[in-house]
Amino acid sequence: MKNLKLKTPEVDRNFECHFDSPFIEKNGLLEIHPEFIQAECLTKWSFEANLYEEPVWIDHFVITFPSRTALEKYAESFRPFGAKTVEGPDLFPINFCQSNINVPSDLWLHLMTLLMPAGGLVVLDAPHAVGDQTYRFQEQRGLEAVHHVAIRVENVHNAAITWETKNFKPLSPQPLNSRSLTQWFLQNPAGQIIELIERHPGNNATFDCKNIAGLRLSEKVSSQ
Repeated sequence: MKNLKLKTPEVDRNFECHFDSPFIEKNGLLEIHPEFIQAECLTKWSFEANLYEEPVWIDHFVITFPSRTALEKYAESFRPFGAKTVEGPDLFPINFCQSNINVPSDLWLHLMTLLMPAGGLVVLDAPHAVGDQTYRFQEQRGLEAVHHVAIRVENVHNAAITWETKNFKPLSPQPLNSRSLTQWFLQNPAGQIIELIERHPGNNATFDCKNIAGLRLSEKVSSQ
């Protein structure tokens, strides 16, 4: 597994970020720019980006870590810069949802979400067990790989039409819809997942317990 070196930076209010986006596109896949994901950059970023030549507003994206310990250490670096923890850290989804969630343990993971000053969310995840899906994803693509990027949209059906022209295909017949969130995973032939998400104002969650089983299971089917 390739190792993404994530530094815990000292506070420097004069720090300048020289990149417009944390994402690098390579052969249809997305990777993280290691300098951009330092706390100084992410807490100043507008969460506006161009993905696959499409201007978008990023709702959230995932940075993956080898362990929960590494995940929490990275999160600590954001404390001086105004980021807030809004989910976790805990075992997802089993410790987040009170009702029984029909998600096999292979799809569980450690999860923590940080709310940035601009209103975007950064999701941190790590395998919960050797050999689980997150572990295999890291083994295959490395720690710099982006599992998925969620794009905030006004209407997921209309947005899906645009993304289908870019060869992203839905992973389920219909989006997953709850009272708080509407979410839809799409994937391109290279294997990159994007999520289209509608959300109600004031809701900072990256998932709804009514949606999560359908989302995770659609991803499971796509990997088979």
